[in-house]
Amino acid sequence: MELYVDDCRTDPGVGPSAPLSDVVDAVKERSVERRRLIVSIACDGMDVTGQGFADKLAQPAEGFGRIDMHTAEPEALVQEALATAGRLLDASEQAIAQVVEMLAQGKAGVALPRLAECCQAWLQVHEGICNAIAVLDIDPEGLELDGRALPELMAEPLERLQQLKETVEAQDHVLLGDILTYEFPGAISSWRTLIDAVAARVPAATK
Repeated sequence: MELYVDDCRTDPGVGPSAPLSDVVDAVKERSVERRRLIVSIACDGMDVTGQGFADKLAQPAEGFGRIDMHTAEPEALVQEALATAGRLLDASEQAIAQVVEMLAQGKAGVALPRLAECCQAWLQVHEGICNAIAVLDIDPEGLELDGRALPELMAEPLERLQQLKETVEAQDHVLLGDILTYEFPGAISSWRTLIDAVAARVPAATK
């Protein structure tokens, strides 16, 4: 078994019969010392992701010919996550207008799947912001934005998502269109405020 970290041959730091998870932990410990995080793992050219992730980690490392891991600075990950969140919000704003128009035309069968895609994107945005806050070790209780506590601001978009879910389940497409037109822009605005606030906390030296 050969281990490469950021394309450099590296001592695994564990015995050959150890599970892959032990190799990951050893690399993770050294990466923390260098202020880096593991961002990808590949075994014999196949990315270790998805549902088989846990099973792969339990396998003996010696069963793989080559293991590749790549790392990145936490700040770089945060910047990329926030940039992705911003792009998703931009795309969703355009999609909302299309959904509202389709609902007004009675084309709920086309509009609702499109709205479901938007909801998935919004959940990804929210998760990205939460992860960024965790990586930067920001205390949510100690940060206020426009006079509002961070947890309060983060809760508002989730409440709007729940409102959308309940309205879709009630099949009230008129109300759904109204929420998307008049109320949900506030949720998007809250996410943008959060993105800007977190981005401002990224150490300037890494920008």
